[in-house]
Formats: sequence, structure tokens, C-alpha cells
Amino acid sequence: MIPQKSDSGDRFDSPIFGSYLAGLWEGDGHIILPKYNQQGKIINTPCLAITFVDNDLLLVENLVSKYGGWIRFKTKQNAIVWTVTKQSDLIKLVRFINGYLRTPKIYELNLLISYLNEKFDANIVNHSMDISLLSNNYWLAGFIDADGGFKVRYSQKRIDELTKKVLSKERIEVRFALEQRQDHPKNQASYQDIMKQIADYLSVNLRISHHNGKNYWIVEVFSVIKLQLLVDYLNIYPLLTAKSNDYRDWLKVFELVKTNKHLTESGKSIIENIKSNMNRKRTVFDWSHIK
Repeated sequence: MIPQKSDSGDRFDSPIFGSYLAGLWEGDGHIILPKYNQQGKIINTPCLAITFVDNDLLLVENLVSKYGGWIRFKTKQNAIVWTVTKQSDLIKLVRFINGYLRTPKIYELNLLISYLNEKFDANIVNHSMDISLLSNNYWLAGFIDADGGFKVRYSQKRIDELTKKVLSKERIEVRFALEQRQDHPKNQASYQDIMKQIADYLSVNLRISHHNGKNYWIVEVFSVIKLQLLVDYLNIYPLLTAKSNDYRDWLKVFELVKTNKHLTESGKSIIENIKSNMNRKRTVFDWSHIK
């Protein structure tokens, strides 16, 4: 099913944009609740924060302009953190994303809501998880902007010069992957349900990956037909972070593969050039999609 068109105009002002921020926060965000000393005096203010790569600075500046907060730079990690602490901004942002959450991370948001209601009489409702179709809103785009990856593989044919034996075949492939931890660290609730929903939406099986001594849920898509489901969704609910640049380049390769033009010499040349400038190799970024 192809999702319906989202609201026109400035997407940052659209009510449905709360679903994007919810997905982004559930992928790369955190909440810090207030702590008190033995005398009952508060020693830190509550905050809601989302971590970005440093290339996302222009987007984060737009978010600060619209929703408040401030930017913390983590130079050693090549990261920036959008942090919202002011009471009025915090309440506004919580209300904006509330009702759109789909993962066990809703546990953290509801703790913050309880605090805001008790301390400031914010009168915010504790919503249950959003169980509507993924195609209904911007949530999946936000989640992908946080944790999704668009990969292009181009392996050239290798032949042993002496024996003429083929060492490896030529292979061109486009792939999408979305990986997530198996359980929430604070309440041990499983991410299996939401990851299974995403896998079902893209018509693939949910699998388990293992690295760094831990298991993760992973959704991987290789088939052109199934990747088209993702492309259809992102045509309606586009990515907004710097990752959108990699997606647009990935999409060019996808179109070549879909039309079998990746088998031509010109197609291979285009793919090789695109791959050499994607992801960590990217140095030029286009932000026209948020201007």
C-alpha cells in the first residue's frame, strides 16, 4: 500500500511531523529525568535529547528554531545533541510527539510525562503505543534517519593472471538495512514487535544479527520489488537528515538496477562513481530539501 500524501507547506509546522520526531527520538534519543539530593533539592533539570552526526547541524539548527532547546557539540564523537530543557519547550515537544511512539522507549516518555504532570500540572495524556499502519505517518522515516542504512555493493570480476581462474564474480547490489537492539535496557521490553512490523511492511523476514558480543534485530532488503515498497514510502515521507543525500544517490543506483542498466559499461561507471562518494566518503551535502 502506498501511503497518502502528507500535509503540504512547511513540514516542520505540520501536525504529522510529530510522528517523524517520534521515530527519530526512538532511534537516537534519550530522556534524563530529574535527580534530587538527600535534602530533596533538585540537582539536574529534566531533558529530552536527540543525538545526530555533526553533518546534520543545519537540520538541528532548524529544529532549535522551531521547537527550542540548544545544541551540545561532542567533537570527539563527531556528534551533536539537540537538547530541550526549558519547561515550556519540553512540554510543547512532548505533546508534539506523544501518541506517535511505537517502541518500548515509550516507557521513558511516560515517566517524563508523569513528572511534568505532577510538577507543572501539564495535563498530558499517557498514550499507549501507536499501532496504526506504518504507511499512515512519518514515524518510519524518522526511525530510518536514526538507524537505517542504504548500501551499494560493486564487486568487480577478479581473475588469476596465471591460471585465468575466476577468483570472484562481478556483483552489483543495492541493499537497505535497519538494525535495532533486542531489548530496552531499562525495562527489558522487546523490540521484536516493531521490528517485525517493519519487516512485514517490506515483505521480508525479521532476522537476528550478532556482533560485538550482542544480538540485534535486523531488517534487510535486497529484492528490487521489495525495495520499491520502501521507495514508495520515502517518496511521500522523505528523509531529512544528511542521510537523505546517501539515499538520493542510492536511489540512482536502484533505478539502474531496476531497469538492468547496471549491466552496461556506462551504468557500471556511474555506480562506481556514486559508491566512491557515499556514506563516510561523502564530503558534499545538499540541504535544499529543508530550505
